[in-house]
Amino acid sequence: MTTPKKAAPRKRTAKPAHGRNRTAVDEMVAALEATGRLEQVDAARVTAARALADAVDSEPTNASLWREYRAALETLRLVDDGGPDDFAQLLADLSAEVGDSPKPSKAKPRT
Repeated sequence: MTTPKKAAPRKRTAKPAHGRNRTAVDEMVAALEATGRLEQVDAARVTAARALADAVDSEPTNASLWREYRAALETLRLVDDGGPDDFAQLLADLSAEVGDSPKPSKAKPRT
């Protein structure tokens, strides 16, 4: 009698496969880093967003996880690069002083 051969163990990939939400967060983080809007101080925000994305991918019917995940995404979107706020600048450009226009001075008679 021969003994059955054991199946060769599967090789693990170096990087685990991620779901759609984790992939989306990674793309968002890459875009924010490319534009200089993320710094080392934002590492905790990024980690939280990635962890929540993994959790949502694992339990897509959990409404509580979705709420926290959406809040984490919003927090990442609001990370400021310290530059001028384009919207505030637009409002300043569109704003005008309100008040009466100066009265024209009386014309001097010609002599």
